[in-house]
Amino acid sequence: MTALPPAREGYWYDATDPRTELVREGARVRRAASGPPWIVVDQHIASITIGSHWPGRLWRVRVTVLGDMSGLVAEPGYWRASEIELIDALPLSALFGPHGDAVLDVLARIESLSVAQATALSNANALAPDAEAAYGRAWAHWSEGTPASAATPAQDWAGTLAASSRGGAARSPVHGGFLLIHGQLWKRAQAIGGADAILRTEDEDGEIEESLAAPWDGACSALLHAAMARGAPGLVPAADSTTLTRAFDTVFGG
Repeated sequence: MTALPPAREGYWYDATDPRTELVREGARVRRAASGPPWIVVDQHIASITIGSHWPGRLWRVRVTVLGDMSGLVAEPGYWRASEIELIDALPLSALFGPHGDAVLDVLARIESLSVAQATALSNANALAPDAEAAYGRAWAHWSEGTPASAATPAQDWAGTLAASSRGGAARSPVHGGFLLIHGQLWKRAQAIGGADAILRTEDEDGEIEESLAAPWDGACSALLHAAMARGAPGLVPAADSTTLTRAFDTVFGG
């Protein structure tokens, strides 16, 4: 008896991006034309790249028609698909780990964040000077046992949004949560402040680097700190948790 090929089941974040031409027929989703951009199905939720379209929907899926996998490293951790079958809808909180609801709560504040709230977050964060160090300590704790832990002291983790994946999966204690918080706040800052919300500086090689201007930079730090404390509580001792959430709790209530 011929053995059946292994089922290619994984996870798909449906960004509901109108620029991506998909044909949806019941539980079947396929590319309108065979070819890239492919439907990307991750083998682990933790490795999903969310991108700029938020919120979307999260699904457990089965790859029914595989796309072109040429040019990829062996075992890349995902499949390129031209057609998939939807199996189960999953809560968006699953994207960010076992305490993903806490990360969703932080994200929910960004869409309507005002300049006054951003300023209050930034000011309150400045009154907790050890918060960035506590954030770095949590990162260092998370990275223990990886090559990065030996090469990166705790203070160098400050401001980190993502690191090299662990075993091809998680890139942070809350998976893609820090990247999404930063990206969504960047969009909010630009929507309100336009070009003035972004600082552009030229580095020694003549490259232009962009960063958030005040008060958005401080507000971003405060939101990242809160997401770390509440989204990855096992990495954060009680004293550090209080420090990390102080600015968020001051503005939004504990």
